[in-house]
Amino acid sequence: MGDVSERSLYLAITLAFASGVLVGWQANRQRRRFLDWKRKRLHDKLIETQKKLDLS
Repeated sequence: MGDVSERSLYLAITLAFASGVLVGWQANRQRRRFLDWKRKRLHDKLIETQKKLDLS
């Protein structure tokens, strides 16, 4: 560990933390978009099914 300076170690830890936060934030955005899409799709299917039931 003598080859790695304290400054570069601090920089590597900070960079790893920042990239983890960024990846987590993007993953949460993607998850939210997927859940919104799924909710809209299910709602549209429900409306379609209700229309079919009303017609019969």
